[in-house]
Amino acid sequence: MEDLFRCSRYKPLLAIFCAFGWSLAYPLIKIGYQEFQISSADLGGKILFAGIRFLFAGLLVSGFCCLRKQKLELDNKRDIGWLILLAIVNIALHYMFAYIGLGYNQSARSTILDSMGGFFLIILSTMIFSDDHMSTAKLLGCVLGILGIIAMNIQPGVDFFENITFKGDGMILLNAGCGAFGGVITRVTSKKMNMMKATGQSMMIGGAFLLTIGMVIGTEQSWRVTLKGVLVLFALMMISAVCYAIYNELLAYHPISKVAIYNALIPVLGVIFSALLLKEALKWQYFIAVMMVACGIYLVNSRRDVS
Repeated sequence: MEDLFRCSRYKPLLAIFCAFGWSLAYPLIKIGYQEFQISSADLGGKILFAGIRFLFAGLLVSGFCCLRKQKLELDNKRDIGWLILLAIVNIALHYMFAYIGLGYNQSARSTILDSMGGFFLIILSTMIFSDDHMSTAKLLGCVLGILGIIAMNIQPGVDFFENITFKGDGMILLNAGCGAFGGVITRVTSKKMNMMKATGQSMMIGGAFLLTIGMVIGTEQSWRVTLKGVLVLFALMMISAVCYAIYNELLAYHPISKVAIYNALIPVLGVIFSALLLKEALKWQYFIAVMMVACGIYLVNSRRDVS
């Protein structure tokens, strides 16, 4: 299976598959809130929902590794700290911010804002890894992408910044930042242990952390359990288990920029899925933002680097 992840021929297909899954997750989370009757103000309920999702997703990946007799393969026991850091940043904090922000934002808007994580990841990569460097193309790409985010948020008129909130947009941007740091930590972790096993373990640890916080905070009301809600939650578990396992393996075997470019598809697919599943309006700002963000990510990862 390692040959599948190493092969450059399959990298685009696998990365596109991950983008497809993650863009579908945003509207599914909103549907899950509706089915389980979790209100936007129910902080404990949202975190509990995220904890259940990732705890069981981690169990699925860990079970798959056990069937294939894969072990963590730690070279140094002190490297377990990297696994815990991956769980806290890439799972617990990442999705705690995402689930809170999504309760106050439209799914399409959240998906586009989350694409900022790609730019954060490029910036961090050029600062940390010696095989990556900032270039004119990357700088222009980041600027274009940020302008796309601004174009998506602003509403011309008297209340120019009316729709920008910390609980909504701020939380989604914090989520994007954690995702970027998580990508860097993933690459470092992949050099120290088996990445598939580490993915399962980190999701279990992060999920348990979220579950504990959600239980401590408590829910505003009892959840309504429906077949549709259970199916949505199971779909989210599968998206997490499969997409994270694949994406983390790709980061382990390929340069970050060569994988992150496909995240440009997430806002494109996200607004489409939100319109189809949630009947959200496709505003003209979204189309402009999607084009600018996609072009920005392309420029960041283009081969025509000018230092």
